[in-house]
Amino acid sequence: MKNDMLRIAAAAVFAATALTSCSTTKKPAMSATTPAETKSSVSADLPVETQPPKGKYDGVKDAADGAHLTISNTKAKPGEIAEVTLSVSGVDKAWSMCGLHIVYPDVLECQMFNDEERLVQVKKGDAVAYASGTIAMLWRDNLTEDMIANKQKSVFFTAVLDQNHGLDGDICTYSFKIPEDATPGTVYPIDYYYCDTDIFANYDKDPSFEKYAFDHWQGGSITVE
Repeated sequence: MKNDMLRIAAAAVFAATALTSCSTTKKPAMSATTPAETKSSVSADLPVETQPPKGKYDGVKDAADGAHLTISNTKAKPGEIAEVTLSVSGVDKAWSMCGLHIVYPDVLECQMFNDEERLVQVKKGDAVAYASGTIAMLWRDNLTEDMIANKQKSVFFTAVLDQNHGLDGDICTYSFKIPEDATPGTVYPIDYYYCDTDIFANYDKDPSFEKYAFDHWQGGSITVE
């Protein structure tokens, strides 16, 4: 019990730190398709950090295979709640900790569990069924210049597990409300956003393992029906 409490506390500290210490390095833009007439418009080119900055893994060997982190592509009508799921494959019983940011257009309303404490409403998936502690939080303060300029928000999820008890499958699912005035056909990009404190590690803390995960992750989207 004491060990579990320590791990939960560590996850809480890690989450709080990650919410205020992201890198501001610009990365390639992610394309989005948005009808010009929509009131809830989204820029067609949203800078998204899809990979760690240069130098982060200098000298680290490339792994032949590893974790494949993905974000779901989903659909919803104006005013409805869309569920967005983060998943992992290729590392069943082979990872021990994750700390992941995603970014989304600020016209989407992330559903909250406790707004004052920035706790996000989240469904934990089978991949973290044996986690000692998990936390999902809204990144509300100290947003990067890129995110402010492009009207983006971010949420963060972390999970801590004993040994390599992380499984393949869904990690977590967030809920976002679509604007009432959203135009059908609008595509809202949802992508991973690399921060200096982000992590996807195995029990041995092998840097090649983490490098592969961050080099191969794939974003998703919400399309308005």
